[in-house]
Amino acid sequence: MANQRSSNPYHPHPDDGDGAAPFAGRHKAFEFLYQRLTDPAGTESSLILGRRDSGKTALLHHFSRYFDETFLGVYIPLKDTALKAEADWLRLLADGATRALTERNYTLSRLPEFTGAGVDMRGWLGDTFLPELFSIIRRQRRLVFLLDDADALLNAIAEGRLPDDSIAYLHALIGAQPQLGLVLTLDSQFEADISRFSPLIALDAVFRLANLSEDESIWLLTEPAAALYRLTPDAAAAAYRATGGQPRPLQRFGYHLFKRWEAHPDRTTLTPDDVKPVTLTVYAESEADLRAAWDRASRNERLVLTAIISLLYADPLGTITPAGIESWLVETDYPLDGTAINAAIRGLEYQEIAESTAGGIRLTAGLMQTWLLENGRLSGRAPQAEARRPGLRWLALAAAALLVIVLVLVAGQGTTPATTDTPAPVPTVTLVANP
Repeated sequence: MANQRSSNPYHPHPDDGDGAAPFAGRHKAFEFLYQRLTDPAGTESSLILGRRDSGKTALLHHFSRYFDETFLGVYIPLKDTALKAEADWLRLLADGATRALTERNYTLSRLPEFTGAGVDMRGWLGDTFLPELFSIIRRQRRLVFLLDDADALLNAIAEGRLPDDSIAYLHALIGAQPQLGLVLTLDSQFEADISRFSPLIALDAVFRLANLSEDESIWLLTEPAAALYRLTPDAAAAAYRATGGQPRPLQRFGYHLFKRWEAHPDRTTLTPDDVKPVTLTVYAESEADLRAAWDRASRNERLVLTAIISLLYADPLGTITPAGIESWLVETDYPLDGTAINAAIRGLEYQEIAESTAGGIRLTAGLMQTWLLENGRLSGRAPQAEARRPGLRWLALAAAALLVIVLVLVAGQGTTPATTDTPAPVPTVTLVANP
């Protein structure tokens, strides 16, 4: 059957960043970039911020599918590039632009070539190479450098491999070339470093990628394989609830649902019964990512997550509130006040791990909920074993009370007549507590 030879369109591995995987949504991100690149009053530089595997690289790979032929995107993966010196860096930009023109069948005979060492690379790029390139593509077209993983650029500057004014130079270069634009991507773990891109990137030039919506997620799970099989609405919704709209787990679901159909190609409809075993597989493949999310969370955010999952374990249908979290934590060794709890909840919402709804606080992804049930801990115990255990302060009080009783007994023995018998040893109290 021809269908059996259909290739799997989904890419389950994090390193697949060539743009071949199905792509959904991100219309707001593209609209943001379009506005920035066409605003005559602004600087045509933007930064896309997002967590690991949130789709930053995929967004850049699909730049040309959203923008028309008047925009020439030049994709440059900085993470995979050795920026050893400024000449290498600026040559990388020129080579990328040349490659982009070649792929679009422009005639490059007039494009100046790099003549070798000793050349003022800044002058060559800005005064010779780019002006000639823009004359080739004509005045109505724009060249846009798409720099993926821009933290590599900051690292090269910090380590002295690039000049300290490299960011300012890029800003000046773009300001001097009306047909030039720039889009950077940055992992959200480096969000505190955004100010280091000044003056190239202004605060209003940053767009944060969020998880895909439910409609976008369902499209991603169904449309690429629509000619082969369909998912029932309940099956697609179950996969969405498991992932919370995170692009990488959604790709894994699509990949393994395709393989499940591939094993029985005569079945043209996949149901929740197909999603259940696939969920176990996706969970196993996502454990490292789930642990990484836990490791990136602050101490207070971990405490709140442990409280949430423990309250869910005790009452799956109960409503989780900040007050309930505070009450639960009071009876552990790690109490937090309401201000700290609310701040942690806002942090988890910003990371899209949890959200506050009319029905209380909930975790956004079923995969994370499962991982927390198995691994989230305050003191080496599974969350379900954490609930309602006395804190160290109560153990200390109990130990103190016991010590007082022992001292009273010893004092009472001191009033009895002396004997020649060897006195019994005084009992000692040892307080043992989990770290």
